[in-house]
Amino acid sequence: MFKPLLTTSVLTMLMFTASPSQALTMAQFASICESAPGKCREHPTVQAYVGGALDLLATLNEQTHYLSALYCKDPKTLFNVPVIIDFMQTNADRSSNQNAMLLVVRYFEAHGGCSENS
Repeated sequence: MFKPLLTTSVLTMLMFTASPSQALTMAQFASICESAPGKCREHPTVQAYVGGALDLLATLNEQTHYLSALYCKDPKTLFNVPVIIDFMQTNADRSSNQNAMLLVVRYFEAHGGCSENS
């Protein structure tokens, strides 16, 4: 059974990602975090957004291995929603009009273990 808050959050999430021209921007992501009553990492909409991004990355990698250069560490370690949300929140002030999904990709670039700096 769905919880009303979760259902509302998922619907809100779908509205943000309905089309590329309505994609969630980094500024909108930051605004959602700022309006959260608690920690951003606990906000259901933000959790759903990042969870959807991780599902997409996992599916793309499983089907095509296209993203294998993006992360080299064990996905179970990297696919940590609260850690990714913290990273996104810390870096959301960059290029505020860009798609917030770029922050998820940047997280994997920074922490994926494929470069010497990871």
